[in-house]
Amino acid sequence: MSQWTIAAAQSGSRPGDLSWNIQHHLDFVEQAATQGVDLLMFPELSLTGYELPLVADLALSVDDALLHPFAVAAQEHQMGISIGLPLKADDNVRLSALTFLPDGTRIAYSKRNLFGPEKEIFTPGNTVPIFGYQHHQVAMAICADISVEEFARDASVRGADLYATSVLVSEKGYDTDCGHLARWSREYKMAVLMANHAWPTGGYQCAGKSAFWDAQGHQVIRGGEGEQLIIARRDGNHWQGEAHSLPCPSVL
Repeated sequence: MSQWTIAAAQSGSRPGDLSWNIQHHLDFVEQAATQGVDLLMFPELSLTGYELPLVADLALSVDDALLHPFAVAAQEHQMGISIGLPLKADDNVRLSALTFLPDGTRIAYSKRNLFGPEKEIFTPGNTVPIFGYQHHQVAMAICADISVEEFARDASVRGADLYATSVLVSEKGYDTDCGHLARWSREYKMAVLMANHAWPTGGYQCAGKSAFWDAQGHQVIRGGEGEQLIIARRDGNHWQGEAHSLPCPSVL
């Protein structure tokens, strides 16, 4: 088996502040690069914060010029970078994760299992891109998607080695959501990465504690509170985990 290093950016977001949030994402990218990360996952709606009254006006197209720095960073660091944001799709807005690959490819996944008031703002996604990266197959899920067994089963059937999930999870829901992810990793024999918010957003007190499970359902690493880079490294059949704080912690 090949070596592979993946990470969850347990980041905080300023409400609706695209410029600040983009730069803050790039700070995480730079730190991930120093750790040799191949694939970096940010939380749900990380680029805007989970600020539902604002997201429709902040929605971007896949090729928006504001997103160009992520394409540059992906190529420069030979790193896949997946960010959370509202994306324009025709006349609709979708709650999405957009992945930038080093070869210039941009892959959008949109949340299929919308939650509560999200249904009034977003159009649900209907496609499940699985992309090959570093000789692995990656499938994606966003927050409430992780409770749907059909989605995890389908990812496994289609050959996913990694179920990469971006979430907003509070302490109240944390154990339940982790229970789902541990089960999918164990039953469907694929590793699972969860990237959660570090700061309060959208009225939720986020739990942090981003995590990674191997393909046998064992939790290899769980982060703590606040901003961290949660890393899982694979060498052969063995995974090991690390948690790194940002060199210069940020504040709201």
